[in-house]
Amino acid sequence: MINKESLTKHIKNTEERYVVMKTLNKVESVLKSHGVRVTDFYNPYEISLCIPILNQILDINYLVVGGYENAERRVIIIYPEYMEISEEEYPIGAIKVSGRFMKDELTHRDFLGAVLGLGLKREKIGDILVGDGQANIIAHKELCDYILLNLEKVSKFKINIERIYFNDLMKVEENFKIIQGSVSALRLDSILGTGFGESRNAISKLINNDRVKVNFKPVNQPSYILHEGDLISFKGKGRIILDQIGNKTKKDRYKVIIKRIV
Repeated sequence: MINKESLTKHIKNTEERYVVMKTLNKVESVLKSHGVRVTDFYNPYEISLCIPILNQILDINYLVVGGYENAERRVIIIYPEYMEISEEEYPIGAIKVSGRFMKDELTHRDFLGAVLGLGLKREKIGDILVGDGQANIIAHKELCDYILLNLEKVSKFKINIERIYFNDLMKVEENFKIIQGSVSALRLDSILGTGFGESRNAISKLINNDRVKVNFKPVNQPSYILHEGDLISFKGKGRIILDQIGNKTKKDRYKVIIKRIV
């Protein structure tokens, strides 16, 4: 059996340790049963915690899949090293929800809320792609039938619902609002204040209340230094990307270009 304590001794954060331990429990089950096990849907940071540890374990192999190439939320399929897993055997599936609604009328939050309203947990649901008149929902395959049978409305709209193949998933491009500004330092509170048009003091209080993630990692330090390309998620407000860091101005401030996802 594997030595879970030895493999995780470097992880001090309780939530991070919980994710990795859940994954290692799946590994133990694979080694005992010689079967296939799948994790919950993880964000990129949680995936990055698990992969280096999985790479240290003999006699298993794994796949990280989310239904399409650039999926944000993905599962780890763990199986004996002598096995091969085809796409048809992936334990996740996709559902198409369509109806008489436009993209601006229903958002990602509306579809996620409708699915969670069926009593499902967030970690069992992958990405939700939203377009004009439809949305694609990726979920654990065992739950797809349940969603098909029970999801009848999203917000006020009646819907049609059907299974689809991953090849039929819609291509969605994110829309951005470009914000140009300058900051005295590349601190988290400064960039968030510029990106969302709020004061640093107000932003700092929210950061201290565990409302912010940088590249999916929880950060509660207003002074945290950001780098070009960082993705910042602000609970209740949205997401921004520190797209470009330019030269300093005459007043010794950094010119920045921020993309706010809309």
